[in-house]
Amino acid sequence: MLQKMDKEQVQNVYENHMKKDFPAEELKPLSAIFTMMERGIYDCLGFYEGGELKAYAFFVMDLRWQVGLLDYLAVCEPYRGVGIGGKCLTEMKVYYKDKKGILLECEKVEKAKDLEEIRIRKRRIGFYLGNGCVETEVCSRLFGVEFTILYLPVREAKIEVFEELDRVYREMFPEPVYQKNVWVSASPF
Repeated sequence: MLQKMDKEQVQNVYENHMKKDFPAEELKPLSAIFTMMERGIYDCLGFYEGGELKAYAFFVMDLRWQVGLLDYLAVCEPYRGVGIGGKCLTEMKVYYKDKKGILLECEKVEKAKDLEEIRIRKRRIGFYLGNGCVETEVCSRLFGVEFTILYLPVREAKIEVFEELDRVYREMFPEPVYQKNVWVSASPF
């Protein structure tokens, strides 16, 4: 079951899991996560079974919005490979049952540096597609990293992905940062 985490729980997950689960260059500073939480545009959810944290998912999401962005998703190390990630995605749809859906960023396969990275990116996209996500025509570039955008439908099978993603990014980044470091395209680069 997904449960909203408080700042203390988020800090614990950040220090004990996220720093190991994500490369340093992909990890937002904890202060940025707290700032977005305080602004009311960031949900940090823990997936618990038997009272134990098995996975976590962080979202750029606002009560006013119909579509949010999955920012981070990871299964805690001892529970990987046993279906927890798929359960977590199913629970996201329950948790956000009043939303149209959720956007996801996946690093572009064709921009991988080596065969191992290609394999990892393909596996990640395959996991999402196998769990109900659909690939869109929209791509983005954030701070030089290119992403394929996927969509997890909740209430609506189709949305205006470009407009929704652009709105989320504009909420995440101040205008000068957005103008310099963010690009969204309705077709592949």
